[in-house]
Amino acid sequence: MTGDVAAGVLARVGELLAGLSPADAAALAQGRARLVVAPVAPPPELAARTAGPTPSAPSGVDLAAASATLDAFVHRRDGTEYLTPWAMRDLRALAARLGLRGVAGLRKAELVERLVDRTIGFRVASAAVRAR
Repeated sequence: MTGDVAAGVLARVGELLAGLSPADAAALAQGRARLVVAPVAPPPELAARTAGPTPSAPSGVDLAAASATLDAFVHRRDGTEYLTPWAMRDLRALAARLGLRGVAGLRKAELVERLVDRTIGFRVASAAVRAR
């Protein structure tokens, strides 16, 4: 890593740490939390190969952006708050994009819960298993 890149990374990490809540900062300092690097966009070479129209939900919600947003959340409640205002047709479109089956008869709250479980919940459960 070159000096300019390292300085940029350290500056960005500093910004992120400054934005943490006191509880999150304490958890990080005590080793009960960790910082994770998670890509929020595909690498430019992959984006160029897969360029094309972005699938959207019936109301025009960008499903790829919604998936990326859910991937960025750490807590289930954030995902629930994000998805709750959505229309059912958009939630079903997102479920289809994520490969969820059998969601046609679910109530909205159940569908939101399944979507959160499929995205954030899966990641949280995987991290817990790896931490053992």
